[in-house]
Amino acid sequence: MSDCPVCGTRYTAEKTEFCSICGWDLTPYPPRAKPSKTYLKQEQVRLQWAKKMWESARNQQNWSARFDELQQELQQGAIARSHIQSQLEWVLYRLEQLNPELIASTLGRLEEKISAIPDSTPAISEVGMDYRQLAKLLETGKWRKADEHTWEILLQIAVREDEGWLSAADIDGFPLTDLRTIDQLWQQYSSGRFGLSVQHQIWESVGGKYTELCDRVGWRVKENWKYYSELSWGENAPAGHLPVTAWRQRACYGAGKLTAAENFARICAKLATGGI
Repeated sequence: MSDCPVCGTRYTAEKTEFCSICGWDLTPYPPRAKPSKTYLKQEQVRLQWAKKMWESARNQQNWSARFDELQQELQQGAIARSHIQSQLEWVLYRLEQLNPELIASTLGRLEEKISAIPDSTPAISEVGMDYRQLAKLLETGKWRKADEHTWEILLQIAVREDEGWLSAADIDGFPLTDLRTIDQLWQQYSSGRFGLSVQHQIWESVGGKYTELCDRVGWRVKENWKYYSELSWGENAPAGHLPVTAWRQRACYGAGKLTAAENFARICAKLATGGI
């Protein structure tokens, strides 16, 4: 028995032509044939590419399955919340029938008990990042704090807190699962107005021209580049206005060794590889 060099599936040598799982050609070289060095090098390149594609497909499949699990858990949570709401309404009704003076103190105790219930909704992350604080900031409309926290998350995942900026390698190697989670949270709580995928769509619509993108999302107004403190922190801001991931001080300065335009192009390229 041998293992497929791409996916590791066991097979019987000299009896199997193609892997039953990934389809890799398992036909052995003829006994008397001696492949050239050039051919062997080409085969090695092809094998490395196949391994990378197989791993990418597995990661995508795992993420899809995890997303389905999360949807089921959220649905179950919604049902449980509805049940609790019905019980609270019944309690309030009974209190009104009894002693109105006890309502305030009883409600206070109920609120304490409800707030003490831990939020068990799991966050989707390849590195164990906790996104509950970001979700809470977005849910309460604290857009600036949510944007600042998003930047902190990016630095923490890339282990760049001390430097305060992302390199090209950091962006290229950033986990796609976490980018999807960040994008989905921003879209969900802004009713589809903000998010990485919203910015990506605008980027493509302007042909990858950073200046035109900034004009569209409000990072540049009447040829004046916006400073971070001048951004709009409300739902009336232009579509794609937030989050800010390509620059920090001013829209034309960038962050780290890359310009803002180079940073944004790199981020969009990463988004494109993950179908975001």
